[in-house]
Amino acid sequence: MDRRKFIASAAPAAAATTAAPAIAQSSPEIKWRLTSSFPRSLDTIFGIAEIFARDVAEASDGRFRIQAFPAGEIVPALQAADKLTDGTLPSGSIHASRMPGCITAAASTDE
Repeated sequence: MDRRKFIASAAPAAAATTAAPAIAQSSPEIKWRLTSSFPRSLDTIFGIAEIFARDVAEASDGRFRIQAFPAGEIVPALQAADKLTDGTLPSGSIHASRMPGCITAAASTDE
């Protein structure tokens, strides 16, 4: 086969293949419950959980939703850490002193 004829016939097929949009799989919707060891009345502390949930939903275009619950609505305040460590709940907002021996994600610096 003549090389020029082959390239001439193969070029449109190659262009159509590369120009075709990829069919993306949609990511599944995820819904988590976030328990807090703080009551709703402590809006500066409990409010952070609500802000976090809102920011995650915005960043994921609503595909990952977290619903924050104050102390006592899912589990009592002092049992939130236990339910997080045993895997009963996927997320929580608790004071670091309730989880002794765990490595915390946030650290303070004295600068």
